Amino acid sequence: MSAQGLPAHILALFTPRPPPQHLPPQVAKKGVRLAGCADFVEYISSEPNPEREPWESPLERKARRHAEKLQAHKDTQKETIAKYDPHKDSNASGDPFKTLFVGRISYDTTEKKLKREFEVFGSINKVRMVYDTKGKPRGYAFIEFEHERDLKNAYKQGDGKKIDGRRVMVDVERGRTVEGWLPRRLGGGRGPGRQGKPSKKKQKKLAEATDKAIEREKAEAKSDKKRDDKKKDDRKDDKKEKEKEKEKAKYKKKNKSKDSSDCSSSSDAE
Repeated sequence: MSAQGLPAHILALFTPRPPPQHLPPQVAKKGVRLAGCADFVEYISSEPNPEREPWESPLERKARRHAEKLQAHKDTQKETIAKYDPHKDSNASGDPFKTLFVGRISYDTTEKKLKREFEVFGSINKVRMVYDTKGKPRGYAFIEFEHERDLKNAYKQGDGKKIDGRRVMVDVERGRTVEGWLPRRLGGGRGPGRQGKPSKKKQKKLAEATDKAIEREKAEAKSDKKRDDKKKDDRKDDKKEKEKEKEKAKYKKKNKSKDSSDCSSSSDAE
């Protein structure tokens, strides 16, 4: 079949390739002479290597700074604890056994409002609201009653009283009445302190951890139950084997006694 009459773009497909390019033969290169490093020893310095500078990752730096701040806070707290003496405090005046501590007070509450709210329990000598260095209220106060019975009534009935939209907490003054007592700012106080609501991520992690712990406990309980059942079965098997051995021993004793009686009767007959 001839290719005549075909279009040019199809004839181009059947055209032969150009001849390969002629390259001169590759000349073998002279190899590089490899030698040891003894020739270069004189160029190496005999001085000791410099000390390696310690490298600190960002996380390690953050942890170090946090530990330093924590240690500095602990040191300052130790100094303040050593100097702390509530009996020498000029602001703490009056009878400590008639003084009531009121905490979780609203920042909008005034001394007059606090006195008016607690006067229902008895006559009050003095109300002292605690302020910081900038003059802002700290959220707690001390109320000195005239009689100790009024303090007891306020202590029993005043806890949870709602003042300016907040429920207050009451307690006796412990700084001058309880030996070795420390306030919250020095690491003492009562209760766990302020604990913020955990984030959703933390709540999820806590839920997963509790689920895992429950599953682990269930698995351990199952394994313990299986182990106990196995032990019971082993004990039952041991009891059965012992009973069988006892029966065998009784049967052997009976056979021996029969044999001995037969022997004695035969000897008598002779």
